Amino acid sequence: MRWIYSLMILCFCMPTFAQPPLTRLKSAIIQLDRDPVMRSANWSMTVMDAQTGKILLDHNGQKSLSTASTMKVVTTITAMDVLGADFRFATELQYDGTLGADKVLRGNLYIKGDGDPTLGSDRFGEVYETESLLHLLAEQIKRKGIERVEGAIIGDASIFSTQLTPAKWSWEDMGNYYGAGAAGLNINENLYRLDLKPGSRVGALTTVLRTVPHMPDLMFKNEITTGPKGSGDNGYIYGAPYTSVRYLRGTIPAGYNSFSIKGSISDPAQFMAYRLREELIACGVSVTGGYGSLRDMVQNTSNGKRATFFTHYSPRLSEIVEKTNMRSINLYAEALAKRVAVKLGKEGSTDQAMRTFKQYWEKKGMNLDGTYMRDGAGLSPNNALSTRMLVQLLKHAKTASYSKSFAASLPVAAQSGSLKGMFKGTVAAGRISAKSGYISGTRGYAGYATTTKGQPLIFAIISNNYACSAGAMRRKMEPLMRMMVEGI
Repeated sequence: MRWIYSLMILCFCMPTFAQPPLTRLKSAIIQLDRDPVMRSANWSMTVMDAQTGKILLDHNGQKSLSTASTMKVVTTITAMDVLGADFRFATELQYDGTLGADKVLRGNLYIKGDGDPTLGSDRFGEVYETESLLHLLAEQIKRKGIERVEGAIIGDASIFSTQLTPAKWSWEDMGNYYGAGAAGLNINENLYRLDLKPGSRVGALTTVLRTVPHMPDLMFKNEITTGPKGSGDNGYIYGAPYTSVRYLRGTIPAGYNSFSIKGSISDPAQFMAYRLREELIACGVSVTGGYGSLRDMVQNTSNGKRATFFTHYSPRLSEIVEKTNMRSINLYAEALAKRVAVKLGKEGSTDQAMRTFKQYWEKKGMNLDGTYMRDGAGLSPNNALSTRMLVQLLKHAKTASYSKSFAASLPVAAQSGSLKGMFKGTVAAGRISAKSGYISGTRGYAGYATTTKGQPLIFAIISNNYACSAGAMRRKMEPLMRMMVEGI
């Protein structure tokens, strides 16, 4: 028995050789490849040393994959590269005709947009909110000496094309708040709240109560029924830009006196003109004409030159990028993409913006083979990028003048944004900053990480067409990113 005991002591005293972190990560990648839920999936992962640019791990890194909101990494980096971190959108008040000593404007009053997606947003402090903004504009009009407008209030969104939403967006998305299109003149993030009252029983038709703010030009065809208690928000608003009819379909849960869903404003420039006209009248400025957008009222405008008398500036681009990535705001990303195109002398349309993006980075020597960009936000399932391309772009941002502000825009593991609930209690907490992405069948992450030994990394991981829930896919990706932080 003594020799058995001695052997046991020898075994316990012998050093154990754990797998190196990179070997463990590669083994985990092989295991995920063999997972039954990945049989029909395409997925990739690329990790780069942030200091040297050396690719440390590349699993299917050249594959073109649907991006979801990781596309916002491309858009926000391009915007900061082209426009600059201190860029501000400039929205102008203008008039045509004549302004007499009697304080009567015999002409039209214009609010000319610069594509600012934050106009009237409540994310940047009270001064930028819709009511404060409208009051400010009305006060500036009065300060100009205008007490009566013998003309119309016109929203000018002409800096961008008239196609609000990208051509590849889903019909299911466009009428809802997250599918709000980016106009040349925006207001209140181009969304409204629709309040509904559930029926008295499951299956009963709901009742439309109100919109907030009031939407004078929308008509609702309500087919939303009442779901069981706790069934959640399954209500959808269907409707195209510039149309007045909205179809309401799906269910909302029982047990509420009022349940809210959010929709997209069909013509933001026209709605902005309506709100400004209402504010002027409330402030004692008489307006004899109507309201509308330049798109549908051009025949009522004069050929004379307009006079600009006030300019409203947005928050700095670095602040807008922080909201875009931290809160994954599609409207902001789309507006930034179009504004980049305008800055580079092109039409302010999504299609032109995507062509411009590709040309811009190719001129800087980036290989974009297999890259297909259809929108700036990633809501289109037709976007396709490689994880290799994403880490190259993130490497560019890492050495740019705006590197700190861009990095600060990314959610942090276990701390903020979409990563707040991830990596809690692990070594990855606080060590990963990344933009996440999710649409049906797509889950991805792209950003920066620091290993436990202090090595800075750049990474991207994307999976398409997995045969499990989005949450389950996230849980399969999380250990790979944690192992990356443990050392590579």
